[in-house]
Amino acid sequence: MNTRRGIRWHLFQVQLVSIVPIGLFAAAMLYLHWQVQENERERSQMESVRLMAAAVDNALDSTVERLSIFARLWSSTDLSEEAIFGQAREALKANADWRNIVAFGADGHGVFRTDIPFGSDVPASLHPELIQPVVVRRTSVISDVFYAASTGRPLVAVAVPVVHGDDVTHVLIASLDLAWYDRLLNQPGQPDGAVAGLLDRNLKFVARSLEGDLRRGEDPAPGVADDMRRDREGLDRYVNLNGTPVYNAWTLTRHGWIAGFATPSGPVDNAFWNHLLVFGFVWLAAMSAGVLYAFAKARPIAASLESLEDQAEHFAEGRGITNLPDSRVEEVHRAFTALERASGLLQSAMRERDRSLDTEREARAVAETANAAKDEFLAMLGHELRNPVGAISSAAAIVKSPKATPEQFDFAAGVIERQIAHLKRLIDDLLDVGRVMMGKILLDLRPVDLAASARGVVATLRTAGRLADREVEIEAAPAWVQADHTRIEQILTNLLVNAACYTSSGGRIHVRVACEGHDAVVEVGDDGRGIATEDLSRVFDLFFQGDPSVDRSAGGLGIGLTLVQRLATLHGGSVTVASDGEGMGATFTVRLAAIAAPGAELTEAGAMPGDRGQTILVVEDNADARESLAVALTLEGYRVLEASDGASALEIVKRERPPLAVLDIGLPRMDGYELATRIRAELGRGIVLIALTGYGSERDANRAADAGFDEHLTKPVNVEELMRVIDERQATQRGPEAVRA
Repeated sequence: MNTRRGIRWHLFQVQLVSIVPIGLFAAAMLYLHWQVQENERERSQMESVRLMAAAVDNALDSTVERLSIFARLWSSTDLSEEAIFGQAREALKANADWRNIVAFGADGHGVFRTDIPFGSDVPASLHPELIQPVVVRRTSVISDVFYAASTGRPLVAVAVPVVHGDDVTHVLIASLDLAWYDRLLNQPGQPDGAVAGLLDRNLKFVARSLEGDLRRGEDPAPGVADDMRRDREGLDRYVNLNGTPVYNAWTLTRHGWIAGFATPSGPVDNAFWNHLLVFGFVWLAAMSAGVLYAFAKARPIAASLESLEDQAEHFAEGRGITNLPDSRVEEVHRAFTALERASGLLQSAMRERDRSLDTEREARAVAETANAAKDEFLAMLGHELRNPVGAISSAAAIVKSPKATPEQFDFAAGVIERQIAHLKRLIDDLLDVGRVMMGKILLDLRPVDLAASARGVVATLRTAGRLADREVEIEAAPAWVQADHTRIEQILTNLLVNAACYTSSGGRIHVRVACEGHDAVVEVGDDGRGIATEDLSRVFDLFFQGDPSVDRSAGGLGIGLTLVQRLATLHGGSVTVASDGEGMGATFTVRLAAIAAPGAELTEAGAMPGDRGQTILVVEDNADARESLAVALTLEGYRVLEASDGASALEIVKRERPPLAVLDIGLPRMDGYELATRIRAELGRGIVLIALTGYGSERDANRAADAGFDEHLTKPVNVEELMRVIDERQATQRGPEAVRA
């Protein structure tokens, strides 16, 4: 049986075999694309309803907090009920989301309502279930929707206790303005026809972005209500109360209410079928045109294709194609030419493929190494942060114990001081290495004696216990350099801590400072673990550390030596390392350009202690931080004034006109920058302003200086450092003669 057929039939088969699967594949891709869009729409809708739930929770939390503050104000004062009534009316004006404030006695008798004059009869509460839990459990209660006895309007109320002594004497109730919650749900940017709703624990509408007053207190659609009772969160297709098919997403809030967000399903569903219909029409038209074209071109192509057979065999074997014959069919002639070019491109692509595979293997190895370094650094960071936090926690337990002896108190205080200093060093090193590597460190260059700096750093580390059980020898001759004194101490501290970390108990650390030619040299050597020969070239790499089994009690993140190298380079110097191998110790050498010793008037350092009997203002919204700093400054002899926000601080400044002030930046309503500007406008340069904040970048320091601050200190700062800054600033204000006196 002859199964051969003409080229028209074969081209028709080609059309069917190619276009039909392509059409089906394109239809499948269209469906998958629609599914992706549908999943994205569902994710976006769920994200929107979660944001709504968070906004509702924040609003309810805010109401409870504001009402509790008012209750505590009542509890802490001897104001009459009429005075409290007046303050309640003022509070109602300041809270747009409240409709009314009502006060009841603990026994349920009415005290006052802000919507009627004081002294008018206030009926006993018709909702003891709202008051009793507040009185019994002394906790706030948020009601579900109920109807006011006088107006029949649906209401939601928040109740908090008023405690005098150990008893709940009154209950404050704020009825919420549910129209405010309608507006909260009606956020801009929602799709056309979208409706957001808020339901209470009984699945009654509390608020709705559309028809809020009309639907308040009603039930949702039956189908969605059943699903909401069963599941905390979900999304499905329903018919809403207006009879419109919608996609409805809901989630449970922290307060037990349910936030819902519905969008019409029509635009979503119809879009897919419309696109599919258009695609089907285009696909059928393309297939018909392809079949007609195949039949029309079959005859001339058939003759020309025979000449491709031999060359196709060459191409299939991957060999190069040259010297192709001419064809009377232009398309086939171009195909010959394209085949020849394709052969050359194939050869080039095969070579490029081989090179790409090699590059990919190298890139993968680099990525795996970087990922391992990241994991190791995070593990080290967790270890280094847990150790001091654990020590501080244990020391805090000793301080709180009534059985602790004075010696144990002193020991605990020393532990807290040392571990906080250790944490500060870790944070400063992390920040500094980032600034250095980004070129954002500015040096304050002054004449510095490396010998004096080395002795000072060794003394400080000894006092902090970082060199305990190590024998430190100092061989230091005066060696002056033009450098930033703080950064020089940072270099010396990191080198000494590194030596202590890799030197066993009882080991020896040798520090040498000398001038060699035009260089000032600092050498820090130890007889500790040493450095393997293959690691000598990596010791200054970021996050590199030697043997991971080294005892990590001394701490470290593998950034200290990187910081040493970058800081030395910033000063125009260098740092090198030498070691004879593992177990033979190591020596780090820093070289900086030496200068002649400056005159005596330039080397006199320090400032006279300030007048410790002066008044100092401390402004900090964190009560623990403010009060602990106030106690510390009081112990130093200062008279301390305290403020928790900018407004109260300005009142104190105008009344007391203190010569010193320590301000936090992150204050409520009026930040520290604005407060400093207003204090400067009031007192001019007659006050020393010190910023004590957690914002420690160079940009923050510049912004503090622009606002009028004299100093910018980052938290945590110990009292000794703060006192040193205060003394220096006071000495500066007294004049140069005070510094040299």
